Amino acid sequence: MSVRMFHVKIRPEKTAEMEAAGKEMFAAIEAAQPKGVRYTWCRLQDEGNYLFLVDFDDDAVNPLADLPAWTDVMADLKGSWIAEPLTMEQLTPIGSYRFF
Repeated sequence: MSVRMFHVKIRPEKTAEMEAAGKEMFAAIEAAQPKGVRYTWCRLQDEGNYLFLVDFDDDAVNPLADLPAWTDVMADLKGSWIAEPLTMEQLTPIGSYRFF
């Protein structure tokens, strides 16, 4: 299990666009049902800040990379939505109930 947490600050004028695209992306992920991945986005209370959590069964394989909806959102995220550099931290779960 390899859990990563990404923190991203989105430009205020792009948050609605990013959230709408994220909902469409998650609908596509749900429809595709990729194996070996758990993925979530969370909006934080302070304006424009989000956490993305991802857990891969195999670090060498990203099942999301085969989904056009995911690759399109990642391109927009890196291209025009980000207000500040994205940060990433490796997490080591010590316990989880139906989360990972």
